[in-house]
Amino acid sequence: MAHFIKLHTLEGAEMLFNLDVVVSIDPLPDGTMVQTRWGGTKVREDIDKILSLSNPSVTASGQQLITENELPY
Repeated sequence: MAHFIKLHTLEGAEMLFNLDVVVSIDPLPDGTMVQTRWGGTKVREDIDKILSLSNPSVTASGQQLITENELPY
């Protein structure tokens, strides 16, 4: 099933992005470049905002990292 998020172009237009086809997301001085299989689009949202939209129940923090000492084997 496709995983869509709503982002805004630098001009303010709303767009739905299917995260299943995103290749990379890179910061720019005036926004973020979302690169898909078919091309790239500059959006207003920063990388942290895009990450939170992609999985609202998960926050980006070092606390989610699993160290070797925490592995069950």
